[in-house]
Amino acid sequence: MMKSVIGDAAKLLLAGGALLVAAGCSGQAGSEAASSMPGGGQADEITLAFQDSARTKDVEDLIAKFNASHPGVQVETLALPSDRYDESLNMLMTSGEGPDVFEIGTGWLTSYIYKNWLLDLSEAAPDDVRGEFPAWAADYTKKNDHYYAIPSAMMTVRLIYNKKLLASAGCDPDRPPATLEELKSCADRISEAGTGYNRYGFALPANDDEAGFRLPLEMAGTYGGVYDYDYTLGKYDFSAYLPWFQAMLDMKREGGLFPGEISLKFDTALTQFAQGNVGMMIVSSRDFAALERMLPASFEWGAAMPPSFDAASKGKGALMIEPEPPFAVNAYTAHKEEAIDLWQYLLSDDYLGELYEKGELIPARPEVTEDSRYRPSLPSMREFLPASEESIYPKEPKFILKYEPTQFIQGNVGDSVRMKAYRDILQGLRSPEEALKELTEQYNRSIENAIYQKLINMNDYVFPDFDPLLPLAAKNLSQADSVENGVLP
Repeated sequence: MMKSVIGDAAKLLLAGGALLVAAGCSGQAGSEAASSMPGGGQADEITLAFQDSARTKDVEDLIAKFNASHPGVQVETLALPSDRYDESLNMLMTSGEGPDVFEIGTGWLTSYIYKNWLLDLSEAAPDDVRGEFPAWAADYTKKNDHYYAIPSAMMTVRLIYNKKLLASAGCDPDRPPATLEELKSCADRISEAGTGYNRYGFALPANDDEAGFRLPLEMAGTYGGVYDYDYTLGKYDFSAYLPWFQAMLDMKREGGLFPGEISLKFDTALTQFAQGNVGMMIVSSRDFAALERMLPASFEWGAAMPPSFDAASKGKGALMIEPEPPFAVNAYTAHKEEAIDLWQYLLSDDYLGELYEKGELIPARPEVTEDSRYRPSLPSMREFLPASEESIYPKEPKFILKYEPTQFIQGNVGDSVRMKAYRDILQGLRSPEEALKELTEQYNRSIENAIYQKLINMNDYVFPDFDPLLPLAAKNLSQADSVENGVLP
């Protein structure tokens, strides 16, 4: 069976610095004293691992409520640093000291299922649990009538902007940039107007994979029908991102970009925006609560759809909604029943509703978002809720990149290789054309190899009639189903 996470592997991670955040907050919901039950009995201790974020304290408070209502079990929370979450979780699972319940990145689901690390919930949980979720979420990990996780929340992406800085630069504060050209023009003007005041037009935190590239490039590009994976052919083409990199390099050269973008962390960029030093940046709904806590009343800000690559592409695709990493149960947990109870609680109205009310997530279940008890307390949250122009997309294939010197580690699953290529472009180490062409060839060779070795079935990822305006229609869903299952009204 799996040991407690406070074991040798956790100590190794602590020594390496990966769990510094966890060490400071893992005792919130389940302390040593909490393991004793009323009457002197011992409660079963289980561990919940998740990414440390602005919602951590509220998650810990909700787990404390779970503990109070379940005297036979005490949950200890383990908030792992988000930038090393996958690496830390993988090390714990490989060592046999994995947590009982954990948040898992969607890119790692297939690998964990193949390794038999996830409990088959089709046998452990009643069917009515899946029945409470829209089809895209209920079937997200379904394979041969088995399922292992259900994404219970969604993430949207928005351009946020400082209306005061836009107006001071001669940009329309009520009409934020709608194309990359408009973004570049306005950003350059904001930086020029802010010379001597350390104010800049656009912040790109390229030190962070998600905030630097996944949100502003890959997800945002879908609003113009641009994406690196072609669902109709089952092929990759990263050259579609050439206009975006050209715009970023132009802004960097002309001064519109906040300096030091390669080393700029997301938290720093968000703080600079909150302090009124950044005109625009791309954020997700996941960051909304942190942003609201930081913003002073000294300026008015707004949120809008991210800019399209050009005017012709605007509205050519549905803006991608991404599932939040779902919770799964460790297949080797020594407390199976208690872990399943916790898993179900994490998908419940009470858990999702309270976090939604505080602006910290967008539930995938319409019953929660439509419940008046959980209406967001912050009016600006409405700007981040999915609209008819947005949708969940079908899954794309996950595979190990070939022609790399390393074996199956985080850096070889795909993201790190891709992100390094993106950073090389921004640093001027490689031309955009060369780097994107090489990525395209590498990904397509790797997918061909995965098909040849029968590691993936492309029938699950190719949709000849795929429509970027109706992504879920590729899964035989009608437009009404798409709105109901992927979009909030």
